[in-house]
Amino acid sequence: MERLAEIFASWLYQSRRELKLLWLRHGALTTNRLSILVICIFGIMPLTFYFLISGNSYSLAQIIASYIFVSLLFSLSLLLVITWFKSEELFKNNVQGFSFLPLSPSRVDTVFFGFDSNDVENLLRLVNGLPTEQKIVIRETPKNKQSGNIRFLFTFLDLIVRGGIFRMDTKPKEALNMLISERFTFQNTEINPSTLPSSYSKWCSATHEGNYDDVRKDISKALGIS
Repeated sequence: MERLAEIFASWLYQSRRELKLLWLRHGALTTNRLSILVICIFGIMPLTFYFLISGNSYSLAQIIASYIFVSLLFSLSLLLVITWFKSEELFKNNVQGFSFLPLSPSRVDTVFFGFDSNDVENLLRLVNGLPTEQKIVIRETPKNKQSGNIRFLFTFLDLIVRGGIFRMDTKPKEALNMLISERFTFQNTEINPSTLPSSYSKWCSATHEGNYDDVRKDISKALGIS
């Protein structure tokens, strides 16, 4: 039984992962449109094909009843799937307990951030709660001609994390440090976790004094969320 449970758990994980990847790649589709598309492709079309090739004779009432039954069955299944994902969002199941604002890849200014295609892909995976294939690289940007700057990264995260990261308590700060260490890196050097607490305190003080207001505006604009 335990082995069978592991097999089903693995199948459920892969199914949920593929569904979320599909959602990420086709973000322009609303939940309702995607649901209708799934019902048509996996419900209506196969049933129609069956009626066309079947040698049996069916009455109009039987055909209509079959379409209604299949539509209701798929609608109920999709409702359960959507409910599952919505409940996951409510529990903030994203990385280290953080949830993120949705980002559109077409609106992210890759030149400003110095992002390549892998960075953009991993950023989208991050904000959608998916595992990244590699760390997001904070490079030297044409905007300020500076190599990776941890305070720049703090401001970046403050804008994409729901509720921001400004002056957090001890536990959320520990989660933030882990998030940064696991998901981000500088172009030429790894981020030193031991320097994060002091850098965070300095960033909070400078942010409170308004020293990063212009940077916030630039980053917000480059993310397409201004």
